[in-house]
Amino acid sequence: MKEIAELLTIRDMLRWTISRFNEAGLCYGHGTDSAWDEAVALILHTLHLPHNIDPSIIDARLTTSERNTLYNIIQRRIEERIPLAYLTHEAWFAGLAYYVDERVLIPRSPLAELIENQFQPWVEPEQIHSILDLCTGSGCIAIACANVFPEAV
Repeated sequence: MKEIAELLTIRDMLRWTISRFNEAGLCYGHGTDSAWDEAVALILHTLHLPHNIDPSIIDARLTTSERNTLYNIIQRRIEERIPLAYLTHEAWFAGLAYYVDERVLIPRSPLAELIENQFQPWVEPEQIHSILDLCTGSGCIAIACANVFPEAV
């Protein structure tokens, strides 16, 4: 792991990761849309840091153990092409976090924005009394709808 021995800070690891992701020609679209977003999400998750953390944390030094852990998960993303959501077991849909693994499709749909806006202007939210979600996989659409239409059954 000489390759990462000089990566002392989160900033160093972030820059290196973005370069490796770009070099590998990874595809995005399961919650991120660029090497930058993917690297930030993977590093913060692996270090158990929240996404809304103070940006000054970027200059924090990494321990040897943290560097090794990050290297291993980054290599899995590159070599095995495992989507970020499967590596972190977390996907966001309509503002809600879901546990995901290889048994389920990663939640992503243009419906998320419609759900978050209660399907307005096409639907009057107070007129929604029931919701039916058939064959959508993870059930995330039904869960998100239940979240924005709490009175519906």
